[in-house]
Amino acid sequence: MRNPIAVLVLTLVAGACGGGGYSSPSTPSAPATTPPAAAALTVTISSTGVDPRSLQVPMGGTVTFVNNDSRTHQIMSDPNPLHNDCPSINDVSTLAPGQSRQTGSFMVAKACGYHDHMNPDSTGLQGVLLVGGAQDPGPHY
Repeated sequence: MRNPIAVLVLTLVAGACGGGGYSSPSTPSAPATTPPAAAALTVTISSTGVDPRSLQVPMGGTVTFVNNDSRTHQIMSDPNPLHNDCPSINDVSTLAPGQSRQTGSFMVAKACGYHDHMNPDSTGLQGVLLVGGAQDPGPHY
């Protein structure tokens, strides 16, 4: 003859362990996400200057400079002549008419001023890239 307490315990344990009975609550896992790609940002150079003069750039983003002017331009970081404030800008360097080139990635939140080193006094060829939500500090050259 079986022990009724042992049968009861085994029945309760078997019911709790399987068969679609109670399951412990679980935290739903968040869906895997990938960071958004940096927006395609462009500054166009024309005979009247750069457009736009001020541009918001997300962290990790890059900016493409397009020379639509009939003259060559050399886009460099401020300050002139050191060009060391935002070295990623210096990747653009010299652009012949019709050429385009991308900056390096911007990894520090700050206002990055730039200018055309071949025409350093032309305010129309000066601008600022506002990285990571930075604010325009005003004159940046």
